[in-house]
Amino acid sequence: MNLERFYTEQVFLPGDKEWRTGRDFFLVKSALGKVSQWAYEASTGLFPGESVPVGSYVEGLHLQAAGSSNGFDFLLPVRYNPHLAPVSGGLSEAPPRAKQALPTYIFREEGLPIYRWGSKALVDLEALGETYVKIHCHRQEARRKDVDDETDLDKLEELEESHSHHNLDPEQILKDLHRCVETALNPAYTHPRQNDPVFQRRLFPSRVPKIDHHIREGFRLEALDLDGPAIQLTFNDGCDNVPVRLVPAVLGAFKLSNQWLREDLTHLSDWWDGDLTNEKANFLRKARVVQELGPELVSKGGYWRFCFSRVETRLLEDIDADGGHRGEALRMLKFINTTRWTPEYGSILTSYHLKTILLWCCEIYSQAPQWETLLSSIQTLLRLLIHTLSKGNLPHYFLASVNLFSRCYKSSNAIYRPLGLEALRREAEVMLTNTMRYLMLDSEPQHDGAYEEMMAALRMFKEEHKEDLEELKRMEDGHMYESVETVKSGEA
Repeated sequence: MNLERFYTEQVFLPGDKEWRTGRDFFLVKSALGKVSQWAYEASTGLFPGESVPVGSYVEGLHLQAAGSSNGFDFLLPVRYNPHLAPVSGGLSEAPPRAKQALPTYIFREEGLPIYRWGSKALVDLEALGETYVKIHCHRQEARRKDVDDETDLDKLEELEESHSHHNLDPEQILKDLHRCVETALNPAYTHPRQNDPVFQRRLFPSRVPKIDHHIREGFRLEALDLDGPAIQLTFNDGCDNVPVRLVPAVLGAFKLSNQWLREDLTHLSDWWDGDLTNEKANFLRKARVVQELGPELVSKGGYWRFCFSRVETRLLEDIDADGGHRGEALRMLKFINTTRWTPEYGSILTSYHLKTILLWCCEIYSQAPQWETLLSSIQTLLRLLIHTLSKGNLPHYFLASVNLFSRCYKSSNAIYRPLGLEALRREAEVMLTNTMRYLMLDSEPQHDGAYEEMMAALRMFKEEHKEDLEELKRMEDGHMYESVETVKSGEA
């Protein structure tokens, strides 16, 4: 069996599988269109607009293997005043008075400064208090009486009061959306505000689309996870359970400065020590797309965090227009990670890690030769994956100071992070040596001294670290870790 045949028979099944995936996406998108309108009405306008499809399916990078169900990702816009101006540069530590929520009634003519700490978005009210701002809040009557008319309240107290009364709290947004979706899927509701007495007194009640019983029966709302960015649903298409993620996000609220683009979209030469081709042109293309679409803010782990899902979708459009095999190669790595590496070591590598590898590879190897065949494309991705695993550093494609390999396990023993990366590096090196042989474990033995030698070394490594690797897998399966974002020293 050759590589192309393995791909069509194992990794990306055409025909009925492809048709069902397309049908599922259409049904989910149509249903979420109605759910979005219910969420808008139930939240009195907090979630305006239609959901926006993002992620692997719309990027054309999804797996379509036997026994797998493709998940679908959607962004749901959150209402927010579009007067934000992020201050460029990461922070070595969070400002002492930094707030996690986004104020909605503090205005500044130039926009509201947002600081980036890793991928987190923070508002420094103390720094903001030193500039001219308009504050819209309602002071308590008792405080007004205690203050002399000729004396202004302390600016910082005003800011904090406004922030405490009028803000978008990242965790509350998830709770609100979960409640709205729960209402939409509840058969007891014919309208999202049917129990609201104010709504009942309206002369002309607002209309929402009818949510048919088959939609409510086809979707299941999962328990709320405040550590993740999404409301999780499961759609049953009659054959499979399809995961659906609905992510509340602040869209298009940023006016990115040239300083941001220069400092935060770091050049390849800051971390890649290999040959670079056409670096400037690729960097400028990335900067233009980021400036046009801007990042989103999504709620994760109690913070608003920068996310670039729409930018990624744009950058990955027509990536194989030159006849290359970039998308197929990424699917192949996803397949190996899902079927081989994750069952043995846990989810050390995620789909997002591998997509980031592809994005960096497209920038480093911008010419066609590395992508002419499926084999050369897989090997191109493997070389960069091995490089990042060896360094213990996979820089975020848009926030290069953030290391995506910064997982910290909840154990007093610090060996597990480097051990997991080392195991995957050895797996990737064996696969690079003889890709087809690595894929076809049950194939007849072939004479390949280099492959046999590296495979023997991998087996010995796994035997020597058997107990530690089993403990690593246990912690991975139990989610006994946290992602600790590392920020380069000297950034400000």
